[in-house]
Formats: sequence, structure tokens, C-alpha cells
Amino acid sequence: MSTLDARLLAAHEAGDQAALVTLYTQAADEAADEDAAGFYLTQAYIYGLELGHSATCALRARLVAMGRETPAPQSSES
Repeated sequence: MSTLDARLLAAHEAGDQAALVTLYTQAADEAADEDAAGFYLTQAYIYGLELGHSATCALRARLVAMGRETPAPQSSES
């Protein structure tokens, strides 16, 4: 088991969602292929949404760039 895997498991066990956002983002950055990166980014994004984490917008943008999420709707208010 890699150090990153061990840290992810520990964060899950501790319920440390902020750490999970960071660790899943790191896993996406280190992923061997786009499918794995998309999976890890999705996990980071979900935990980010639950927390209202500051990285949520950037994570969504990365998923949009990968074609795995749709852009946020534009507001019609002027």
C-alpha cells in the first residue's frame, strides 16, 4: 500500500473531509491515466461540495475541462 493510500484510509477512518479533498486531489494529480484522475477528482469534488471547501470551484473546472462535468449555469440576472 502506498503512503497516499494509507493517508486516504486514515482520513476516511477519521472522517476528515478536508483532508480527503486534499488527498483525492493529490491522487488525481498523480494518477496514471485520465480515468483514474477523473475518479479521484470526482471524489475530491464531492467532499468539497459537502464541506463548502474553497477548492470546489477549481475542482469542478478541472472536471469540466475533462468532459466529466457540465459548466455551471450562467445567471440571467443583470
